[in-house]
Amino acid sequence: MTLFRVGIIGCGRPWGAQGATGMGQGNVHAAGYKASPDCELVAAADINRENLELYCQEHGVCGAYRDYREMLAKEKLDIVSVCVWPKLHAPVVIDAARAGVKAIHCEKPMAPTWREAREMVSICQERGVQLTFNHQRRFGRPFRTAKELLDSGAIGELVRLEGFTSNLYDWGTHWFDMMFYYNDDQPAQWVIGQIDARGGHRIFDVFVEGQGLSYIQWRNGVQGLMATQGRGIVPDADATRGENVGNRLIGTAGTIEVWVEGGPALRVRGPDTGDQWQEVEVGERDAYLETTVAAIVDLADALKTGREPELAARKALQATELIFATYESSRKRGRVDLPLEIDDSPLQAMLDAGQVSPLDEKPAPEGWVQGDVNANRIKIHYYRTGGDKPPFVLSHGFSDNGMCWIRAAKVLEGSYDLIMPDARGHGLSSAPEPGYDDVTRAADLARFVMALGLEKPAAMGHSMGAATTAMAAANYPTLFGCIILEDPPWFDEGSPWAEAEALSPEEREKRAAQRLEQLQSLGSKSEEEIAAIGHSQSPGWDEIEFGPWAAAKQQLNPNALNAGSRKRTHWTEVVPKIVCPTLLLIGDPAQHSIVSAETAAKAAEMNPLIEVVQLQGAGHSIRRERFDGFIEAVTAFLARHYGSNGAA
Repeated sequence: MTLFRVGIIGCGRPWGAQGATGMGQGNVHAAGYKASPDCELVAAADINRENLELYCQEHGVCGAYRDYREMLAKEKLDIVSVCVWPKLHAPVVIDAARAGVKAIHCEKPMAPTWREAREMVSICQERGVQLTFNHQRRFGRPFRTAKELLDSGAIGELVRLEGFTSNLYDWGTHWFDMMFYYNDDQPAQWVIGQIDARGGHRIFDVFVEGQGLSYIQWRNGVQGLMATQGRGIVPDADATRGENVGNRLIGTAGTIEVWVEGGPALRVRGPDTGDQWQEVEVGERDAYLETTVAAIVDLADALKTGREPELAARKALQATELIFATYESSRKRGRVDLPLEIDDSPLQAMLDAGQVSPLDEKPAPEGWVQGDVNANRIKIHYYRTGGDKPPFVLSHGFSDNGMCWIRAAKVLEGSYDLIMPDARGHGLSSAPEPGYDDVTRAADLARFVMALGLEKPAAMGHSMGAATTAMAAANYPTLFGCIILEDPPWFDEGSPWAEAEALSPEEREKRAAQRLEQLQSLGSKSEEEIAAIGHSQSPGWDEIEFGPWAAAKQQLNPNALNAGSRKRTHWTEVVPKIVCPTLLLIGDPAQHSIVSAETAAKAAEMNPLIEVVQLQGAGHSIRRERFDGFIEAVTAFLARHYGSNGAA
């Protein structure tokens, strides 16, 4: 039997692996081709040499290319998987089609504009190339079982479809596709929608809205509603009120719900259940790997047999049309009849024209900028002083935000380009439920630095931010030129700080709940009230500190305390792995600083790259309590180890 020769464009690293900067979908696709009896993975292309070499070694690929065009020219491929970011989908897919491949499997979303999405499909159709997009949830058991229940008449005739998710473009493309799936891929007739850019951010370098609504009419009379960042799409009088549900199918005699928040993956209510909710066992909620593998096995079989694959491009195009039609409805402030007759992305056009703005935060100081990047699957908000100067990344402590560096940044901005991100759960960054440990925060920071294209910047962190910076330096050894750690949580054995670490998981959770209650009480007050509390607690701080400190307490998300029962990685495991010059700034334990002189000395003994400066009289917030000494130590260290051009 002749096997289809397969090439991957865009290897990446597996999601969650050290050094990963994205989803690493090429690795998931590899599993699909290995599972297919009709395929042989023979080549891969990636501009990152290290990722490419690791990928080829892991998956037994012989042909390794830094330029995908060279791969297309030399390898005589039958199938190509395109696993790069959406802005590259159209040029790469079109190049592959023109190179003579038989099938292309591309990641979603399709493209940043409606013109590019149509163009890919058109060129592949002209050349007889089978084109599919990875809306793999059509193979998921919760969704297939929901479709089977619908087709069996369990809820009568389908009347309405609903979806709830984070955004219309990246996640919404899945839910729009599922709506078509449930509705037998009937054509849509019109869309009316609205979006709000505030709170929006970039995912794979494409901006997505902060909130959105899309109302759809299909030609067979079924109607649909997609809500992003909303809650309680269809509030009713029973126990489901206020719950988020991924998909809801409403019929003349009942309802099916898929992905109930905090509940089952699938449940149904109708005549056969006595009009009571009945859970349906479907196994894992989102078997992501298995469904992607199934999608690839299906497309290979379709190519072999000549049938249409389940994830055919025409189906992806109809879901994508709803995304851009919703944006267009918001732009024109009216209903949009289909087919959609535009070329651009109305959302991006409105952003470019200043008609909508993603910013709902306070203005940054004059001359500074602020923005968002998508890194490690979350939005990270940041402030930046700018200028053609060496970059210097500052990571704040727990319950602070990026602006809490304001006094130090005002002094240092003359020599450095200060970049001050909000950590997850803090400021205006995303606040997912999990991920509040040093390893994940370090990955956030590393991918943030990579997303901004910073080459070996200096980095400084305070408290939690110091732990994050140290962990990032240890786990990503080429990331920073040098680092500065302001009183990191490096505890002495037997200290009050260490006692908290020694608590049982139940005791730590209880203490976290108490801390959460305190922070929520503080955050519910006005900024002026919070600032007054800060004045009373820290009368020695400069006046400029209190505004950002108070605003940060209002912005703190409760999820930031979701470390749960997990123990912190001990500092002795981190210190030996740091390979760049490091300044450890410590205060006075009598004033409630964390790191003692003994611990600092031990750290310096373990790693000769660590220099220690102690500022007597300073507590945990060294820079706020001994500002002049802090600035003197920082600037002297940077002068020795970072220089004027940012090179260590």
